[in-house]
Amino acid sequence: MDFSGKENDVEESLSPGVFDIPGEPAVVINGLPPISSNDDTFLPCPVVIDAESHKNIDFGQLFEGREVRKLFEDKYYNGKVTKFDEETGWFRVKYEDGDDEDLEWHELEEVLQPLDINIPLEEVVRKIIKKKPSSIEKFGGRT
Repeated sequence: MDFSGKENDVEESLSPGVFDIPGEPAVVINGLPPISSNDDTFLPCPVVIDAESHKNIDFGQLFEGREVRKLFEDKYYNGKVTKFDEETGWFRVKYEDGDDEDLEWHELEEVLQPLDINIPLEEVVRKIIKKKPSSIEKFGGRT
C-alpha cells in the first residue's frame, strides 16, 4: 500500500508558521521557529499566512457557539453558529426566530459578532476538546 501522498499532506498541514484568522483578535502559532546551532543568531520564521489559503488546518470548530447578527430585508436577526461541517467547510447558523442556514466562511465573516474577550482562551479550547471524540472512540475502542 502506498501512503506517500497522505504523508505529504500531513507534513504540509503541520508546517510551522503563524496564521492570522480574519476577524479574530489572536493568531495561531503552529510549531516552533527554526533553531540555530549558534545561540547568538536567529533564523527567520515564516511570516503570517492567511488562514483561508491554508485549508488543511481545521479552525471551523473554534467558531461553534459564536454569535452572529445578519440583516434580512429591513431587520437584524441574531443567531449562533451551531455546527461546522468539515467535509463542505460550511457553518450552520441557527437564528432566534427558528430559521437556520449554512454559510461559507466569507459569508460568516461578514455577520460574525466580536469575540467576548472576557472568556479565557483556555476555556474556549476546553469546550472544543470536550466536543471532539477521542481517537480511541473514533476507532471503536473503549470509552
